[in-house]
Amino acid sequence: MFKVIIFDFDGTLHNGEKWENWTEYMQQTIDYATAQLTEQERKDFMERQNITYNSNTADVANALVNEFGTAQGMIDFQSKNIYRLDYQNMKFVDPEFIKKLSKKYTLYIVSNSPVASIERHFRHWNIDATLFKKIYFNQFLAQDTTKGVFYKEILANEKVMPQEVLVIGDNFRDDLVPAQKLNMQTLETHNLSNLYSFFDNLEH
Repeated sequence: MFKVIIFDFDGTLHNGEKWENWTEYMQQTIDYATAQLTEQERKDFMERQNITYNSNTADVANALVNEFGTAQGMIDFQSKNIYRLDYQNMKFVDPEFIKKLSKKYTLYIVSNSPVASIERHFRHWNIDATLFKKIYFNQFLAQDTTKGVFYKEILANEKVMPQEVLVIGDNFRDDLVPAQKLNMQTLETHNLSNLYSFFDNLEH
């Protein structure tokens, strides 16, 4: 049985569609992150990296790292502007569910969203951020763009076996593959009801 739970954030602890102005938002993000490029150079970069203004944040970040060795420009922009989310279109995890888990397991978050953004969401949804031992932000470093580097750090800090850690996420490639390479347990989930059912079943 596992002792530690590592959550992804976006798409895992909340569900919802991209908000209505997502394409405009991502255009502004990419334009900001590639300000040194001409319009044609930016177009060529996007075609080369197979991204569009409707791509998700992780894919855009990986494209920037592949091309320039860093996604810092995207991080700087989104840290200031990600609060355009329409909260009413989101379904967020039940605060009592997190509180209950924290009494039995050590909880972490490893996310592609900045910590300040996650904490702002938590305040809005009345979730106690201190129930998580630590929130890690994957900064898309060129030497290791995966979340595996943070999973390894958590293993070392907690002094647990990989099989005693459960990684929960909605993105198989970004969240779960790095965990499986470390022999951690994984759970892929795309809605909150599945998440709740998984833990209900553990208790029966």
